[in-house]
Amino acid sequence: MEKINMTETEAAQRYGLSVHWFRRARWAGGGPAYLKLGARVLYPIVSTDAFFAARIRRSTSDTGNRAA
Repeated sequence: MEKINMTETEAAQRYGLSVHWFRRARWAGGGPAYLKLGARVLYPIVSTDAFFAARIRRSTSDTGNRAA
């Protein structure tokens, strides 16, 4: 069975960020989508991958606002 969700620790390791970054992004509302199940926080792998893929840039002047 393939895993479809990851914990914040697993997400931090996968993307090379800190757990603190994910917690702050949840608090600020600008981070990847997540599931809240009681006290547990899970990140769907598909939507988290899409969140970071949408932020890929080719240069510092690339705003990412071009039509696909």
